[in-house]
Amino acid sequence: MTVAAIRGPDEHMVQFVRLFLILFAAAAGLSGPARSGQPVAIELVLAVDTSISVSAAEYQLQMQGIAQALRHPDILAAISDQPGGVAITLVHWSLGSRNRQAVGWHWLKSDAEVFDFASEIERAPRIGAGRGTSISDAIVFSTRLLAENEFAGRALKIDISGDSRHNSGPSPHAARDLAVLAGVTINGLVIEDGDRNLGEYYRQLVIGGEGAFVMSVDRNRDFALAMQRKLARELAPIAALPTSVFSLAGCKTCGQPADKISTDGASP
Repeated sequence: MTVAAIRGPDEHMVQFVRLFLILFAAAAGLSGPARSGQPVAIELVLAVDTSISVSAAEYQLQMQGIAQALRHPDILAAISDQPGGVAITLVHWSLGSRNRQAVGWHWLKSDAEVFDFASEIERAPRIGAGRGTSISDAIVFSTRLLAENEFAGRALKIDISGDSRHNSGPSPHAARDLAVLAGVTINGLVIEDGDRNLGEYYRQLVIGGEGAFVMSVDRNRDFALAMQRKLARELAPIAALPTSVFSLAGCKTCGQPADKISTDGASP
């Protein structure tokens, strides 16, 4: 018997089975009988890439950008208009073992509560920095947070932002497909610094669900504006949004480019 023959299961297959079992359990909790908990309009996970590809300066720009976007009058109005309010949390992600809930769940119903949450984001220390980028692990971690919290949202959303492609573990589309089957919508915000096709990559393999979309920026300095516009779309009624029809093979409107945001000129 050769050494290769006694090595055991392929590492990637083991990772895939683990991912499937975790997500299946979370999906069962989300798609089963009516969930108990505080009714809210939306449960939203803000999942931010904190892998080593993100510099300390870029990290600060992103945290400040999220806080700035939340404080924008349009976003404050959109949150206050939500029946039951919005449940929201911040996740730092890179690899599975390093993913962390950087700011716990907050129930946002008033401007004061939004400002408190934004301030916590600005103060949040960077955690979970790793040398790998596993978007599938980020989806798994975020889906579990949606399944195991004390809220019962009418809409379940994950907002994934990043500046690089998946490079560790099972392909993100496997995690996305299971999350979408459980009723989760996954949207993306990408920083295309050095990778001009990252938005299309997210469109093909990461985003999914009702009304799913991806936005892209060229530089971190545009992050706040992009996040503001992204939150505005995520907080809008589904009927008011352009539809991206999702199938398990991917997004049928994937040929469309990602929405581009730039402070140098008008954006779509």
